Amino acid sequence: MAHYENAPITEALIDIRVELPPSVMGLQLLESVHDRVKNRYPGKKKRIYVQGQFSAGDEVGASTTQTPMGFSFSSEDGKQIFQARRDGFTFSRLRPYGSWPELQDEARRLWDIYRGAVNPAKITRVAVRYINQIDIPLSAIDYKDYFRTIPEVSPELPQALSAFFMQLQFPQTDFGGLLILTQTAVTPPTPDTSSVILDLDVFKETEMVADEDVWGLLETLRKRKNEFFEGCITQRTRALFGRRQED
Repeated sequence: MAHYENAPITEALIDIRVELPPSVMGLQLLESVHDRVKNRYPGKKKRIYVQGQFSAGDEVGASTTQTPMGFSFSSEDGKQIFQARRDGFTFSRLRPYGSWPELQDEARRLWDIYRGAVNPAKITRVAVRYINQIDIPLSAIDYKDYFRTIPEVSPELPQALSAFFMQLQFPQTDFGGLLILTQTAVTPPTPDTSSVILDLDVFKETEMVADEDVWGLLETLRKRKNEFFEGCITQRTRALFGRRQED
């Protein structure tokens, strides 16, 4: 297993969606999870789901409803975030990223705490998502020099792009999942740089009752994410990340 010396990962996360039994749909058990993790995750915020509704006809208007969904617990430096929600569990690591074994081991430790508190009836979705920001030290670039997957512009139109947004969905028929690739140009950190977000979200909807197979599935999702990442970039891009290191 290998990773780049200067990986462009801004956020890596493991997400497990669940269906909870009716007896634990309140927030008390979710909040109690903090007692088990607050030595490493002292920060606590309530997670709110906001839903908007628009009405037309005789009376035109808009309204929103807010539903408490759970809590997020953050490490002192804000780099690691653990979400315990009514619809599932998420563990995120922000830059600087370490390695997959580190991410997986901490996610599994926290998942065991979450699962022990709420005893989910079943697991409904498992996902791995990596958000990369690739900073290229040039103010103007030909995106084809750095990315093998970019918007195709008609030859009858100007070819120069100052920005773009693209999203592609790839069915993963071998394991019954889906990979969503989102790529967009963003404001760079310095004027002499070009920056592109490469967001890879790969998941499988499932009907697991127990979680014995979750971690094997996560390995499959992570490997598929890596294949797509390498398939999207050129050698010129790889040179920005330094040498590949073994975990």
